[in-house]
Amino acid sequence: MFRYCRRLVLFGYLIFVVLFIRYLTSKTSQRKFQPNKYCENNKLRIDEKFYSNLVYIPSLNVLFCDVPKAASTNLRRLLIGYFNQSELYVNLDRKKIWIDYEKFFQEFYLTKKTFHQLFDKSNKNVFKFLIVRHPFQRIYSVYYDKFVNNHLDDTLFGWKQLEEDILLEINKNYTLITIRRYDIRLDLRTFLLYIVDSIRKNRLINSHWEQIVRRCAVCSIDYDFFGKIENFHNDGKILLKKFNENSKQIQQEFPSKELDKKQTKQIELNNSQLFQLFKENISNDDDFKVLIDYYTPDFQIFNYSLSNF
Repeated sequence: MFRYCRRLVLFGYLIFVVLFIRYLTSKTSQRKFQPNKYCENNKLRIDEKFYSNLVYIPSLNVLFCDVPKAASTNLRRLLIGYFNQSELYVNLDRKKIWIDYEKFFQEFYLTKKTFHQLFDKSNKNVFKFLIVRHPFQRIYSVYYDKFVNNHLDDTLFGWKQLEEDILLEINKNYTLITIRRYDIRLDLRTFLLYIVDSIRKNRLINSHWEQIVRRCAVCSIDYDFFGKIENFHNDGKILLKKFNENSKQIQQEFPSKELDKKQTKQIELNNSQLFQLFKENISNDDDFKVLIDYYTPDFQIFNYSLSNF
């Protein structure tokens, strides 16, 4: 009888441990980031007009920072579904998202005035979130998405012109005629060197590879939730739960990340492989350190490893 009781107690204890671990895991995305601690020890710059990167959706009472190359397309698909109270919008193609609905979304971006109106009031009930991604994965993704795998919207938004500008900036022997006559394309090495050169010269950094901490004023805004692309099978569910709580008429699921995948030359690499690839392409240690130093706040605040460097 005594042995049976001990086994019963042990079994109950094991169940408690398992449930407790699952509870902690579900809260991990919300607890693991400690921006305040990092911000206290480091003086970080923020975009002068950071508020223009913030999107407030009154009907869902949520605010998020728009981060390109961090599920931004699927997030818009999801929101359009809530606006229209229909799940039929979850599979909208890129063109409709970024061209047909562009003006529609503009009204939800904050201005300096609306930012202060929102934050000067008690905003405890506003759910503020941010979706992040490994800095090098963002760079790698935008290179292939915008400069290798051409889309109609990329051409319309000036990516081809930017490609030519980058080639002319980094390769002084090139002319525009030469680039177009021989159809010279942007290679990864030149793209990385352009980013390094932009950081060195304090040039305006494109939003698609801009430092997230700076773009989203992470040290100034008390975000309620940080979701990681790398853990989105769990983090996406947490966001959906919040959205669905505030939407009485429709319950949605996050669109599949497979929607925008095409036949490409891009090879999926893990973070360690990307470190090696970037270091091989940049080659100069000082240049590589410039890249690392710029993205260090993103690495450290969002718990991405720098052990490869």
